[in-house]
Parts: sequence; structure tokens; C-alpha cells
Amino acid sequence: MKNRGPVLFCLLAGGGDTATGVLLLAAPRFVLHLLGIPAPEGDPVLLRFVGVFVGCVGLCYLYPWLLGGRRRSHRLTAAIEMTAGVRLAVALFLAFAVMFSRLDLPWATVGAYDALVATAQVGLLLRGFFGDGT
Repeated sequence: MKNRGPVLFCLLAGGGDTATGVLLLAAPRFVLHLLGIPAPEGDPVLLRFVGVFVGCVGLCYLYPWLLGGRRRSHRLTAAIEMTAGVRLAVALFLAFAVMFSRLDLPWATVGAYDALVATAQVGLLLRGFFGDGT
């Protein structure tokens, strides 16, 4: 794959999620402050758990380049499909959680970002941006 577009896309999307995951592990209250979300009382262990999840989603974008060989295109397509699905699920969950006042309104920005990236991924997949998967 000579096109650098897929590499850059995965580095940006994956790098952002990986960095966010690490920050949620190390400084969850700081991340909430950046998002304008009031920090809950007590131990932020659940936010750290979310950090593990977000970081792992970010690392999925880097998976296609961890192993060499001819099957990179298959791994890239699979990673983009799976992360798009996860992002759409998160966006739907956050939309309903905010709509029913279970989470504060600033969480909607996280869901909107995930929906935007997932939609871009699906659109780019359909246009062959990430290769043909063969």
C-alpha cells in the first residue's frame, strides 16, 4: 500500500484515542475538566476503566501495521470496520444517556465526535480509501 492516507488517518484517529485512554488512566479528573464535565465524587476507578477501553480502541488502528506481510489490507479493513462499529455504539449510547439526563450535556460532544469519525470511516471504506481488503 503506497498511499499514505490510510496510515495518517489511523495515526490521527488511533493516536487521539490512545492518548485519551492514557490520560483517562493517569488523570481522569483532568480529562473531565477539559471536556467541561464535573468530576464525580470518590474514586475515579470507572473512568480509568473507560480509559483502558478507549486506549485499546485507539491501539486497534495501529494493529494493521504491527505485522508485516501481504495481509495488511485485510487487517486494515477489519480494524476500520470494527472501530467504526464501536464508535457508532458509543455514539448511540451517549445520545440516549444525554437525552434521558443520565449524563451531562458535554458528553454529547464525545458522542458527536465518535459518530463523525465512524461516518467518515464508513464513507472512506465505501470509496476504497483503505484498499479493497484483498
